[in-house]
Amino acid sequence: MIKKFAVREAAFLLAILTLIISSVIGNSPFIKQSFPAEAILFFLVFGVIIFAAIGVVHHAELLAYKLGEPFGTMILTLSAVTVEIIMVSVMMLHGDNDTEVARDTIFSTLMILLNGLTGLIMLLGGLKYSEQKYNIKSANSFFSMIFAVIGLGMFLPLILNFEKYYIYEIFLIITCLILYSFFLRMQSKEHNYYFKFEHTKNSGEAIHNPPSKKEISIPYHSVMLAATIASISFLAESLSVFVDDGIEKLHLPAGAAGLIIALIIVSPEGLTAIRAGLSDDMQRVINISLGSMLSTVSLTIPAVLVVGLIIGKDISLGLTPIQSGMVIISLLVAIFSCKDGESNALQGFIHFMLFITFVFLIFI
Repeated sequence: MIKKFAVREAAFLLAILTLIISSVIGNSPFIKQSFPAEAILFFLVFGVIIFAAIGVVHHAELLAYKLGEPFGTMILTLSAVTVEIIMVSVMMLHGDNDTEVARDTIFSTLMILLNGLTGLIMLLGGLKYSEQKYNIKSANSFFSMIFAVIGLGMFLPLILNFEKYYIYEIFLIITCLILYSFFLRMQSKEHNYYFKFEHTKNSGEAIHNPPSKKEISIPYHSVMLAATIASISFLAESLSVFVDDGIEKLHLPAGAAGLIIALIIVSPEGLTAIRAGLSDDMQRVINISLGSMLSTVSLTIPAVLVVGLIIGKDISLGLTPIQSGMVIISLLVAIFSCKDGESNALQGFIHFMLFITFVFLIFI
């Protein structure tokens, strides 16, 4: 019984073990004075967090399989955004560049999801299947919400200028949560057929060789999902120390911190989305990638603003000119790519080159 649990929950147990190791030796003088040792510990924590995040997705996918769509994708995206909120909040509380970390992480997550992940899947899927179809109503619904929330949360603050800015922050928190709550209602009830596509060749399940639904325990996987997320939150504090020290010692741009966090956040969802795309289930790809984008802006923005209000710091999420340009270009290209409910390799290649441009601009 114990052996079976250890094998099944290896991600959670490894996260606990790494947390103990990091707590014991992370603050030792040897680690602090030896950059190679600190780098090794960083990569250990980084890798374990990704492994633990994959464990989160595993439990989310089993719950998704048990409950069905669109609830499955909703659980997956909400689990991932919970990890994002935890990591961004920890980085904000630890570092001095709290505003930049929050903004850069949200921006990097958007670029990775929209251009890197979706672009790669469209490219590979297009080369394999020529064209992949999905429900255009889902893409239109996602983009309407994404545009609205990004506009209110990351563009409008650039031109607002008044003393009691915290009043707008409170208004923004409430507005984002109301919009997202209403969207979830539409997605799960009145318009849930928007997020399904009946003619997918290989109607991809969340997992390969799934067990019987009767064998899946909702209470067990819900508890382990929460426990694994909690272990990630504690590891994130250790990672935040290593990221700040590493960026300072290597003289990396501040945007690198947001990129590192975003890669951790997106990696487990990315594996699920790539698997779906290669199985010709583009509808699931759209639900995961655009759903994750929406949850990132709709939930992470209010979360970091709440943290800012609690700790008494002004959190400005207004994008830089370069970031604004990349967001506008990417969203416009995405809307044109999704205008007919079909994707191909050319569209994917364009998005992937925009992702390369995003990475290039961080380091120049």
